[in-house]
Amino acid sequence: MKRLLRRRSVLAALAACLLVAGCSSSGDAASITVVTDAAVYTVKPARPWAEAFAYDEAGMIVAVGREADVLARAGDDPEVIDAGGNMVLPGFQDTHVHVPEAGINEGLCFLPADQSLESYEKLAADCATEQPGTGWVRAAGPSLFDLRDTDELPIDVLDRAIPDRPALILDDLGHAVWTNSRGLKAARIGPGDPDPQGGIFHRDRATGRLTGLLLEDAQQRVRNAAALDGDANYRGLKVALKQLARNGITTVSDAGGFWGQKHPAAWQRARDEGTLTVRANNALYVYPSLHFATQVAELEQRFSNDRGARLKFDTAKVYVDGILDLGTAAMIEPYDAPVDPRFPSGFNYFEPGQLRRYVSALHKIGYRIEFHAIGDAAVRAALDAVEAIDGDPAEIAARRHRITHTYLVDPDDEPRFKELGVVADFQVGPDSIDTGYHESLSEFIGERAFDLIPVKSLLDTGAHVSLSSDWDADPLSPFGTIQRALTRETNAVPDVETAIALVTIDAAYALGHDDTTGSIEVGKYADYAVIDQNLLDVEAREIEATKVLLTVVAGDVTYRQPGFDR
Repeated sequence: MKRLLRRRSVLAALAACLLVAGCSSSGDAASITVVTDAAVYTVKPARPWAEAFAYDEAGMIVAVGREADVLARAGDDPEVIDAGGNMVLPGFQDTHVHVPEAGINEGLCFLPADQSLESYEKLAADCATEQPGTGWVRAAGPSLFDLRDTDELPIDVLDRAIPDRPALILDDLGHAVWTNSRGLKAARIGPGDPDPQGGIFHRDRATGRLTGLLLEDAQQRVRNAAALDGDANYRGLKVALKQLARNGITTVSDAGGFWGQKHPAAWQRARDEGTLTVRANNALYVYPSLHFATQVAELEQRFSNDRGARLKFDTAKVYVDGILDLGTAAMIEPYDAPVDPRFPSGFNYFEPGQLRRYVSALHKIGYRIEFHAIGDAAVRAALDAVEAIDGDPAEIAARRHRITHTYLVDPDDEPRFKELGVVADFQVGPDSIDTGYHESLSEFIGERAFDLIPVKSLLDTGAHVSLSSDWDADPLSPFGTIQRALTRETNAVPDVETAIALVTIDAAYALGHDDTTGSIEVGKYADYAVIDQNLLDVEAREIEATKVLLTVVAGDVTYRQPGFDR
């Protein structure tokens, strides 16, 4: 209470005086920190630049403007952070990132992609040797797309390589796993079991035998059976949090949300133990095969959206389809060459009526829905589900439901994003600028492969748009995201100012807290990063080389580059 009263007294004093972009006064000097010698990019179009800003002990910005004015009104002896003439901008916000998984996966045995089954057999055996005494052998990395039509079944190869323990091998895309016979048994998957809703038990076309490859939601059976304990999840989360801080990221939305694997508990432990170094507006996964009423009740119990809390579970992650690489992205027009003849137009996790029912029920609880949608049919289904919510359209739009990935959007659906208030969230990873990747996709979706990820098209409609990383499927660096967004051959973002906004204030809008974060202005949290070059002064192709010198969340330093002692 004393701290709150102290903050109020400072703010009351500051309200009496006007700066370039905010207010300040002498106030209580001991509670004020001033960032000086800075090129402060506020991300406010009306006043994009300032020389300094100040914040109180609660981490709230109380003044922004000319350095002399901020210092004069900050008191006799404020704490000063000298930015050394470097650029300061709002902390980056990543609206789609797999945080605990990324940290956990750093410790997995790595198997390179594009290897033969013979090579994988030796590599998997080596992984088992490197993990003595574990309940499961864990690895990651191969492209399971290439293992579906091989002379020998992948399960037989893995049974030889790892005969004594269950195995979990994650693919390079997050949409499939490879397991052995012991893994299937541990997950209670039998040879005659039908495909679960939202998933595929891959089978040999000639014999009908399970191949050990589980696609889409079917993989969750094995992942849940192989779930790590709480300590291991927590260690993985802490590893990932350090990477976020090094990259100037101050807010995330964890897009995994696998409560069946106890990931949310790791976040709650970080909050309780004081190790949570980002704002986390996290998602909870909606399992397609669970009973509707049971799952809705579970998600209602887990929902949290306390204003001002650093950790929230306010988003529901709903997969609509799969991915193009596996032929499971849902398309309006069939694939030119379907990867699986059972799914000529791709794969849907939910039936249309069930999808709408889930979305309406979760919206009523208070959830913001994050739809995974890759194909144009999936994007349309997500938009239809939002449109079907019963209620005031303005209130529904204000919830800011979002469609992430959004690889393909039919032209008829582009204006619907703005009409419904749905945010288009894109990732522009290395594949987005790789012509070889698009050419490989064209083998089964034709010319559609060359107009993916329509960022500019959606911006041009006036829709709300954000950019995110999808780490660890793609690189984490927001500077890489900005550079690729600007340098793509098609649908490039028009300028660096727009690109910065898409990973700061526009991302904050998507997460529903742009009133308190996302820009450097009075009344918002002091979430910011100091970086070693001005992004508006360098060539677009030099942006990815930018280094973070300092990351701050609500006035607390979460990362300081060695040597940046200011």
